[in-house]
Amino acid sequence: MDVLCVDGDPDSLARTVASVRRELPDAMPRSARTAEAALDLLATDSIDCVVSTLELPDGSGTDLLESVRSSHGPLPFVLAPRAGAGSESLAAAAVEAGVSAYVPSGSEDGDESRYVRIPACVRDAVEGRVDSTASEHARQLEALHEASVGLIAATSHERVAEVAVAAASDIHGLEASTVYLYDADANVIEPIASTPAALNLSGGPPTYRPGESIVWRVFERGEPEAVEDVPSDPDAYNPNTPIRSQLTLPLDEYGVLVSGSHDPGTFDERDVTLGRILAGNVVAALEQVDRARTLEERNERLDEFVRVVSHDLRNPLAVATGRLELTRAELADAGIESEHLSSVEYALDRIEALIDDLLRLAREDDPDVDLEPIRLSALVDHCRGAVDTENAILRTATDRTFRGDRGRVRQCFENLVRNSVEHGSTSSQPQAGDSVEHGSTSSRPQTDDSVEHGGDAVTISVGVLADGTGIYLEDDGPGIAPENREKVFDPGHSTRRDGTGFGLRIVERIVESHGWEIGVTEGEAGGARFEITGVEFVADDAVE
Repeated sequence: MDVLCVDGDPDSLARTVASVRRELPDAMPRSARTAEAALDLLATDSIDCVVSTLELPDGSGTDLLESVRSSHGPLPFVLAPRAGAGSESLAAAAVEAGVSAYVPSGSEDGDESRYVRIPACVRDAVEGRVDSTASEHARQLEALHEASVGLIAATSHERVAEVAVAAASDIHGLEASTVYLYDADANVIEPIASTPAALNLSGGPPTYRPGESIVWRVFERGEPEAVEDVPSDPDAYNPNTPIRSQLTLPLDEYGVLVSGSHDPGTFDERDVTLGRILAGNVVAALEQVDRARTLEERNERLDEFVRVVSHDLRNPLAVATGRLELTRAELADAGIESEHLSSVEYALDRIEALIDDLLRLAREDDPDVDLEPIRLSALVDHCRGAVDTENAILRTATDRTFRGDRGRVRQCFENLVRNSVEHGSTSSQPQAGDSVEHGSTSSRPQTDDSVEHGGDAVTISVGVLADGTGIYLEDDGPGIAPENREKVFDPGHSTRRDGTGFGLRIVERIVESHGWEIGVTEGEAGGARFEITGVEFVADDAVE
């Protein structure tokens, strides 16, 4: 603890220094005989407390107190008049001026009590400042936390700026704060939100252009600045401003946050640090608003796409299909057969399938899922009814209950089952020269079930992974070559002439919407095996 003792009387000064050294072993007394010398030491050295007499060669102790308060804020200051110099009115004036402690002077004959009380007042003043500082730091952190909550909830740049200026004023204990945002079209930084005190300044917050202010300098450099004396700064926009000190915080490419004080040298390193944190949170909130706005615009475009696909395309498609049937009937009545009509019908059917898959794919962009218990065996039963499984045997290897969005999960497994049926049965295998994703025709052993289904049935099994982390669906078809397993989820990827290439892409989207993951590997019988991990299982009695 560095204690500066100020007294124009050499004997009194020596006794004050001795009492501080004796009673405060952890103190390092410093001395000055004039107010000017004291202020010089304060400007260059770290002082924890000032002890001054009332009468000084170049002024008074109260004058020194006022100078200390204007330049060093709440630095502990003990006023200790020499014997016979104090009075009740002087004590009241000192307290009003912000003195930390007042030591009554002793009698004319002696003031030993004064030298005894000075060290105690120094200790109390310094400890009180420590407690006050800790309390202030806690308040600042609480204000920063509350600001973070408010910034997260903001849905516009304007609201982010309003929360930011209120937080800046609260954190720094000041009233004048403004957020300026950059207008790229006009190449200016303009105020978007200000506290009432900032608005009441002469002319209100101005709009800044390149190179004409401290604000623009900070925006350009991207580093915060605490200016101790604004009027003397070469980039001061208005040298006559009542703002003496200013903390300017860059908000990346968005703009700056400014807090001002009528007193010089208000902002210290802690203020800059807290300001950096607040500015970082403000930038994050502004980015969040931009992301939300981009997503909203994207959803609007998606809604327009769905409208066009579901209505504007289906209507002419229905007309074309109707005209095809009329043409076929007319040609039949005339005894004419045309192979072109089958090609037209195939093309129209393919367009219809593409529309269905595109709409399903678009709907899977919705991030909200409605979770409910789903029994695996019931899901498989649903797939038997929803998918043409005439050439397939669908089995449940193990039965468990998990949580998922029922509609989406059903769509997911319908597509997986349909994929196995279309690629797995021998009747669907290509002729020589055709390219199929699952590889060459397999030589699966015939089972009683496959004979019952005509000898070319694919067996599809659905169950729980051995480690209990998810669900698998596998078939005993020809399988998927390792180098092609990542491609099967690509949009538009298909190895069938009549495939849309969106079935497994929809599966992947549904899996991702649940926060799950899906991978492809080889099944026990050499066929394709899809594994979905990250699934949450629940007790079987959770299903009604």
